[in-house]
Amino acid sequence: MRKLFCTLLLCSAIAATSTAQTSLEKSTSYTENSPEVEELIEKGIAFYDEGKYKAAVEQYKEALKKDARSPEANYELALAYFALKDIPSTIFYSDAVIKMRIAEPELRAQAHVSKGNALDVSGKQDKAVKEYLKATKLAPRHYLPYYNIGLSHYNQKNYSEAEQNLVKALQLRPAHSSSHLLLSYTKQAQKQRVQSMLALYNFLLLEPNTERAATAYTKLRQMQQEGVSKSAGNNINVMLSASKPDDKAFSAAEMMVSLNEASNSIEVREGKTPEQLFYENTASFFNILGELRKEKEDFWWSYYVEFFHEMALDNNVEAFSHYISQRNSPASANWLAEHPEQVEQLAGWCRNYKR
Repeated sequence: MRKLFCTLLLCSAIAATSTAQTSLEKSTSYTENSPEVEELIEKGIAFYDEGKYKAAVEQYKEALKKDARSPEANYELALAYFALKDIPSTIFYSDAVIKMRIAEPELRAQAHVSKGNALDVSGKQDKAVKEYLKATKLAPRHYLPYYNIGLSHYNQKNYSEAEQNLVKALQLRPAHSSSHLLLSYTKQAQKQRVQSMLALYNFLLLEPNTERAATAYTKLRQMQQEGVSKSAGNNINVMLSASKPDDKAFSAAEMMVSLNEASNSIEVREGKTPEQLFYENTASFFNILGELRKEKEDFWWSYYVEFFHEMALDNNVEAFSHYISQRNSPASANWLAEHPEQVEQLAGWCRNYKR
């Protein structure tokens, strides 16, 4: 069975899209297939991974001729049909797995997710969410059903429900980059700039060098510059958001983001590079939030703020800033190549940090 891997601190991180995701990480063995059936399934998976979905379907159907009750062959067939945008067949083979008592609970959970995805793209979001919820009951420690629930709610502009489920997904799998990215979009839709930036910083740490990383970095820089403008005579104007963050401390942090950005125009004239300014503003942002935290223990403070404040205290923000900028900044890519010890220090810190 395919697994979803998220590897921290790899410059060639594999891109994933903000679309419904289907594979749950395998933690238990499923029902035994005969060697012949297993070989056909593996061939189908190889074709699937190459994007040859019709060839994959042929292999899975051959497997079903040998054993029509193979949960794995039925499940893989559902995935292949979903890739081919054959929604009725996706639902049919997902249901086949769901109804099999011999199928392991986690595989049945995956089948509920694949059926939910099919319903989701058919515009039946309410029914899709019901399938994802069934998956959470069968596999409560897996994060992807919660991500898919969050995505479905986000698409319906139910941002509070989207946030709740994305938070749950991240508590189960902190290294799931898509959940960080979608949570950032969710908070941006709610006009919560600081929280959106925090989630975006974490996404870029996990996925710094992909197409969507380039978009995310541009969005992060735009959020840093939000509300800051120049007028005649090089006067700097700062306009604070009229929205009220859920937490007053985040309101103070938002003001500091704008003030830091306003000071950049002066520092640029003093010869500082954009990369140096980005690093200094990022470090200032993390330190300010750490000072504002005090006794706060809710998700945003204990999960994101504590993480980035500890990073700042351990002097890893400079490497971090260049690391997440590498897709957009040749200067940052050069800095990484010239400072391998600091990059390794950051990598070691991330590996050892426990959320």
